[in-house]
Amino acid sequence: MKQFFIPLLFLFFISLPVLSGQDINYPKFGIETLNAPAPLGLKPGDKAPAFTGYDQNGKQIQLKKILESGPIVLFFYRGKWCPVCSKYLNDYQDSLSILLDMGVNVVAITPESIENVEQTVKLHNLSFTVVYDCQEQIMKDYNVMFSVTKDYQDQVMKYLTVDIAKNNGRDVAHLPVPATYIINREGIIVAVQFDPDYNKRASVKWMIQNLAAAL
Repeated sequence: MKQFFIPLLFLFFISLPVLSGQDINYPKFGIETLNAPAPLGLKPGDKAPAFTGYDQNGKQIQLKKILESGPIVLFFYRGKWCPVCSKYLNDYQDSLSILLDMGVNVVAITPESIENVEQTVKLHNLSFTVVYDCQEQIMKDYNVMFSVTKDYQDQVMKYLTVDIAKNNGRDVAHLPVPATYIINREGIIVAVQFDPDYNKRASVKWMIQNLAAAL
C-alpha cells in the first residue's frame, strides 16, 4: 500500500479540478500547447476513422470487421504506469459483462509498447481487446494525441519512476486524452466523453445511457 501513496498524492495535486468559467490549464494535465493546438476530440455525428492494429494476442483488429458484429465502445488509456488508468481498467473489467450482454464490442487503444500492453493485460486480467497504437495514427485520427510537457514528464519520472517515451517504445513522449467514443454499426460516432482532465472518464452508467443511440 505504501508504494502507491506518493504517486496517488502526486496525481491529486497536479489534477485539481478546472475552475468553471476559466480556460483549461492544459499544462496542468501535461498537455503541450506551445507548438501545437490542444486536441479537441471528435464529435457525435462524425464518421469514426477506420483503423487497423494488433491486439494483445497478436490478432489483427479492424474497425470495419468489429462493426459487423455490433456497435463499439472505443476508449483510450495512457499506460500501466498511471494509477488512474489502472483503477479505470480494473473497474472496466469488473463491469464488462454488462456491456457484452448488450451486444457491444469493447476496444481500448493505448500508446504503450506491446510488451507493456501484455503486462497491463496480465496485471488487470483484461478480457477485452487492447490495441497498441504502434504508429500513433489512431490517436491522431481520433484527435486525442498530445505531446507531453517536459515538466509533466519530469514529475512522472520523479514520483512514478517512469520515462513516458520509453514506456511507449519511443524517443518522444506522446499520450492520449483518455476519451471514450461510442460508435454504431454504420461507423458513426453517437456519443463522446472527452476531458483533458484524465481523472474524468466515461462511467459505465454513462455508456449504458448513451448506447441506446447505437443499438
